[in-house]
Amino acid sequence: MPWKKGNRLHAVREQDASPDIASIYADIMRHLGVPNINVIFQVYASYAHFLPLQWQMLKPVLQSGEFFQLADRLRADAYTRAHNYFDIANLMSRLDALRFSDGAKRELGEVIDLFTYNDPLLLLITAAQQQAFDGPIGSGKAAAVPPAPQNFEKRPVMVDEESAEPEVRKVFEEMKQAFELPVVLHDFSALARWPDFLGIYWEVLQPLLASPLYQQCQYGIHESAWNLARELPGSMELTLEQMTEAGMSEDDVSSVVKLTQAFSRGLSASVLNISIARIGLDGGNHVERTPHKEEMTPTALSTPPNRAA
Repeated sequence: MPWKKGNRLHAVREQDASPDIASIYADIMRHLGVPNINVIFQVYASYAHFLPLQWQMLKPVLQSGEFFQLADRLRADAYTRAHNYFDIANLMSRLDALRFSDGAKRELGEVIDLFTYNDPLLLLITAAQQQAFDGPIGSGKAAAVPPAPQNFEKRPVMVDEESAEPEVRKVFEEMKQAFELPVVLHDFSALARWPDFLGIYWEVLQPLLASPLYQQCQYGIHESAWNLARELPGSMELTLEQMTEAGMSEDDVSSVVKLTQAFSRGLSASVLNISIARIGLDGGNHVERTPHKEEMTPTALSTPPNRAA
């Protein structure tokens, strides 16, 4: 059945993958330097022929250092926006109040580090894929820098929707609605290992999501990814005609295009969200301001300050 907004998606988990798909999963993880295959690729694998076609297109790009350099720029863009435009609470002090052990704090920090690294890679991939549906995308130049992926070896524990506690399932549903996604992205699935943290993190995020400034930042990150994808080395192309010629049905082609658009939007939010989590875990940027004595006088409180014409 073709995917439509609101439909439940099928994802091919690692343990359920055919030998050919499992080999591609292993190749993707090795090239990205991550210990698990993201749910996005698991969903792509559910559409016959697509993931092998996509990986054939992507693999040369992921073998370049330019790919990781451009992802670094995207990561820095998101972090700067989050730090400069949002008042982010001290999440570490919340963990202290919840009596998180040092070991739990360390593991939580490692998970956030993983997705701080991985989300920009995925966003750059989906931005390139989205444009490759329409024709060649990339700089056309040969790769000149060797790849330099990080190497994360410890797999995060993922909490799926079916086995999640009711409070966590509620956050999952609210997250999918807020970001217009058909699946729970792995950031939230991994953070759900600590339901108390997931709850306070979602409490911090929700007011930000409602602000026009958040929408502007998300759009800006998406635009950055779109433009950076054009600087990737070589030339990538995977058009609708090529997918049909490879044996994909028209319904599957249409579904993959729509899903890529949804993933690209969702990941532009995830890159921003995980930056907010990183800043919050590092102590936040919220500063309590103590007013000066003159600011507390009745005159000062009731009279607007003079402004230059």
